[in-house]
Amino acid sequence: MSFKNGLVATFLAGTLAITLGLTDSASAAKKKLTYEQAYAKCKSIIDKEGTPGTSTQSNVRYTRGAACMKKYGYRL
Repeated sequence: MSFKNGLVATFLAGTLAITLGLTDSASAAKKKLTYEQAYAKCKSIIDKEGTPGTSTQSNVRYTRGAACMKKYGYRL
């Protein structure tokens, strides 16, 4: 009985390791935007007409811009 439990545990550990390995390599394949590219993309999103909640108030634009830049891995 313990041999069967060990076999199942080994199988589950191997499956988990393979899954995590594939996930890591897939996320590493995404190309990170440069700071300038991320800034331009975020600025175009914020400047786009019809974006809900975007007003001309500078604090709202700054907060939304900072959140967008953080999504791409940068800080303002």
